[in-house]
Amino acid sequence: MNPINEEISSIVNRTLLTCKPDDTIAKCAAAMQNAGVSSILVEEKGVPIGIWTERDSLRLDVSNLAVFDRPVRDLMNAPVKSIREDISIGAAAVRFKEEKVRHLLVLSKDNTPCGIITQTDVILKHGEEYYLTVKTVEQTITVAAPIAPEHVSFSEALKIIQNAPQAAVCVLFNDNSYGIVTEKDVTRFLSQRSFPETIGQAASRPLKTISKDANLLEARNMLVSTGFRHLGVADDNENIIGLISFSGILSSLQFEYVRRINSILEERSQALRASQNSLHLAHKIIEASLDGIIIVNSQGKIDYVNPTFTHVTGYSSDEAVGQTPALLKSGRHEENYYTEMWQQLQIDGYWQGEIWNRRKNGEVYPEWLTITAIRNDAGDIYQYAGIFCDISERKNQENQIRRLAYFDELTKLPNRRLFSDRLNMAVARSKRHHERLAIMFVDLDHFKKINDTLGHNTGDALLVEAAERLKHCTRDEDTVARMGGDEFILLFPDIESVDEVTKVAQRIVEAFSDPFVVDQQNLFVTASLGISVFPDDGEDAETIIKNADVAMYRSKDAGRSTFNLFNASFTDQSLRQLEIETALRGAIAHDEFELYFQPQAAAGDGTIVAAEALLRWHNEKIGKIGPAEFIPIAEEIGIISKIGEWVLTKACRQIREWQDKGYPALTVAVNIAPEQIKDNTFPLFVEKLLEQFDLSGRCLEIEITEGSFIDEPEQVKINLFALKEIGVRIAIDDFGTGYSNLGYLRNLPIDHLKIDQSFIRGMFQEEGNRQLISTMIAMSENLGMHSIAEGVEEQIQADFLSQGGCSLLQGYLLSRPEPAATFERHLKNGLRWPDKN
Repeated sequence: MNPINEEISSIVNRTLLTCKPDDTIAKCAAAMQNAGVSSILVEEKGVPIGIWTERDSLRLDVSNLAVFDRPVRDLMNAPVKSIREDISIGAAAVRFKEEKVRHLLVLSKDNTPCGIITQTDVILKHGEEYYLTVKTVEQTITVAAPIAPEHVSFSEALKIIQNAPQAAVCVLFNDNSYGIVTEKDVTRFLSQRSFPETIGQAASRPLKTISKDANLLEARNMLVSTGFRHLGVADDNENIIGLISFSGILSSLQFEYVRRINSILEERSQALRASQNSLHLAHKIIEASLDGIIIVNSQGKIDYVNPTFTHVTGYSSDEAVGQTPALLKSGRHEENYYTEMWQQLQIDGYWQGEIWNRRKNGEVYPEWLTITAIRNDAGDIYQYAGIFCDISERKNQENQIRRLAYFDELTKLPNRRLFSDRLNMAVARSKRHHERLAIMFVDLDHFKKINDTLGHNTGDALLVEAAERLKHCTRDEDTVARMGGDEFILLFPDIESVDEVTKVAQRIVEAFSDPFVVDQQNLFVTASLGISVFPDDGEDAETIIKNADVAMYRSKDAGRSTFNLFNASFTDQSLRQLEIETALRGAIAHDEFELYFQPQAAAGDGTIVAAEALLRWHNEKIGKIGPAEFIPIAEEIGIISKIGEWVLTKACRQIREWQDKGYPALTVAVNIAPEQIKDNTFPLFVEKLLEQFDLSGRCLEIEITEGSFIDEPEQVKINLFALKEIGVRIAIDDFGTGYSNLGYLRNLPIDHLKIDQSFIRGMFQEEGNRQLISTMIAMSENLGMHSIAEGVEEQIQADFLSQGGCSLLQGYLLSRPEPAATFERHLKNGLRWPDKN
């Protein structure tokens, strides 16, 4: 499909940045800067009433400092120009020109706001690369580039930008180099609540330029690659003669789009007039038809065939004309099939259906045939017109769809649907003949780590090999199916004893103990198995599947790489998990959470400089539940972000209370789940929280695990830099236990690496642990970070870490985690800030 015919729903940015009408211009500008967008939607009671863009910042009086606190309602554009998401990209390009705007609010099919589309979005997806190559940059320039010397005041420069078609001004410096000031720069200064005195102080330099002889495609690609919105157009003497932007390119494309539409409409009109005036054209259409056409007279002899008939059947017109349609008879249909066909034609004058015919080369093929009886003025049938198409490919596709519906595309094993059908049939047979059958759940251990670290191609290859091993361990009459992901399920019909199945289970465990060789790498992935038996463990298919699943998770809990037969006691653990899940959903509302605090001290002198906030939960019915048990459940049911927000809010409130009591400022570290840190609204939430409690960003440290970088690493990186910009510290928790890309960590604003307590605990049991710890400390220093050792319980550990250059210590040697009231005893002894370097 031509990109300009695609719907704009494919390119719309569905993240809507919104504000209230009374929010200040400076606040809105800061929000736009943080979100990296060029517009903000003004909503009142959830209804869009206006839009404010970077272009609108040009209308401000920068000489009046009160401008920063003006409400956005005074300067917004209203009403908001909108467009439906099912409109084509080409039509959107024309709409931008008609409305004379650069932003359009996108409405869903039910007329609710769902995103914003800009001129830049249209340019990047327009698809007119050929047209862009045949038009030069110079051809799009209608006015000269506004140029001002660097000493011009910022307020005067703003007037120049306001009158410039490109909303930008080039700045000429004393050394004859160029810079540029755009509406984006004005918005940035608004967000900072400060304007520079001169245009030279405001300019971004150097100005990126492109030759006037370059084509528009080169200009577009340079705009995309550099991230700039404007390029200076230079003549042969390197003088700036104009500016090119996405807006200028779009204007050219709009002309091409309208020209193309008019051309298509004209072509269609000509074709229609020609078809109305010429029966000869109708004959040509039949000749060119992709369907085979055959005309048979009332005596059953073929009068005419079109070229497609010859192409499909292999018979030329000379070979077919004069023969009967029996020429194509395949022999697959009984005689009564043809008798009923002709009877229906005589009665109804019409027949349609699937029929198997034979080509000249003897190949039998299916076709979809429509036969219509043609009558003369007297009502008598004098011809039959048959139209057919070869449906061999469609048949193949139907078979492929059937395979996709019932078989796993990757492993070629039966899928969940086919397995369910076979299981229901096996259960019915077992009930009828009083037989037994067994179900076995197989789940690969630590498969996600393979996918996350080595990629899905490696994971897929491993799954294919796992499927082969499972098939080699079973009988022909057994069913091995893939349920999805790394889960397999096996059906053993008509078993004499459970021993038959346990022997297969043992073979599978042993088979999976051997390494998987993928791309010349040895990968070790074991399997956890669960077995249930019908009718012993359930009287229907759903129950025995559920119980096999429960038994499999019992194997996981037992250390993996083993199997378990279902036992009714296993369900107790499932019931507890369900009980925890139910209670967890209401824990915040019932005020069941509490924050404990554990101090962090300088390794050299033991002075307490920070603390880690640790979540505790006590439910009246269940009792105390440890984080190791309820945090994974919270992540699984999707409420971990809500709990994380509660923890951050509670920690900031506690810091505020301590500061109000006169205690020295203290940094509090809070663990953040991967789901939170990859949310693009998270930095703004933290910033508002700090403002709410009037806290410096230095009072808060965000702890994330190495696994947080696996999904959406670029968004995580953006969020970390946004947090760092408001003064928040960043720590990598449990360092050394996950997947670490040191080259990636080097480019992140990390303050601390927390050495996992598993290394500290065993540092004097294994020499390698001490060497590894020393390496981690040295590495953190080389990366410009400090190190924190958690789990320090003995003085000998503290001494080793202090001598090795570790920055901070945390553990029972200092203090166990304590409620806030008890923790205050540490604050009375005085604190100091850690080294800022």
